[in-house]
Amino acid sequence: MGNSYSLLNVLSAIAENKSLLIFQSIAPGNVESGDLLKKTNLSLKQYYSRISPMIEAGLVMRQNKKYCLTSLGKIVYELQIIAQSALDNYWNLRAIDSFDDSEREQEQVIENMIADENLRRLLAKKNLVIVPSWIIEDSLCIHERTEGERNHGNLMVVEDEPDVLLTLKSILVSEGYNVDTFTDSFEALKHFVKLGRPYYDLVILDIRMPGMNGIQLYQKLGRIDEELRIIFVTALDAAEELVSILPNLEPSYIIKKPISAQNFINIINKVVTYPPLKVKNESSETKYLNRT
Repeated sequence: MGNSYSLLNVLSAIAENKSLLIFQSIAPGNVESGDLLKKTNLSLKQYYSRISPMIEAGLVMRQNKKYCLTSLGKIVYELQIIAQSALDNYWNLRAIDSFDDSEREQEQVIENMIADENLRRLLAKKNLVIVPSWIIEDSLCIHERTEGERNHGNLMVVEDEPDVLLTLKSILVSEGYNVDTFTDSFEALKHFVKLGRPYYDLVILDIRMPGMNGIQLYQKLGRIDEELRIIFVTALDAAEELVSILPNLEPSYIIKKPISAQNFINIINKVVTYPPLKVKNESSETKYLNRT
């Protein structure tokens, strides 16, 4: 992935006054560029030089030509509100510090002088969690370091019929791929998110599945990892419909069943950037994928 999600980039993206104003203005959601330009009185060049780092830092996203905060952006927005409240209470906080030798008096001062519940909660903590400096330093670059470190040869297959899933896995494993399989779309999504980094070369999805269907899972995975390759394997004659629903989907990424195992592998090997060395399997030519 090309983006770098780090604490340093998040803070830098909203450090300048106009950048912070843009970020705060996007918070209500569904904000158009024209409205942001009017509010900030910036030129197009100045505007895009500020909003681009927010998108790259994972704070802001664009949907239907309008901007809104990501889930990370919403958390950062709430945190900056707390920080602003602390600044608004700066002298009150200084007063609290003056009672540092008396914990009981300090608690009374907090109760009397601080109205913000979030600040009260933070100040009520007896001890801050001290993070070792090496962890802090590492957190500034850990996501940058893992960018592009996609593990080659790792595939995910999501198919609700266990026998079809087993067939797919056996074919792929015989070619040397590492394969994680799921019959439940939501469990597959949870596992994908838990990995916390680009891991899979390719995800193979069925379309018709209970709960979250393949199209919905495709959309969610694509938002998490924009460079992830995803293909559909389906008995449905739905190539044109899929491409119309998902305009970024390549028609060649839709595999129509039935298909021989060898043809299936040939397609997979073309899609995967670095396919593993083939492990010969004499019976693979005779296997067919027939289920929906």
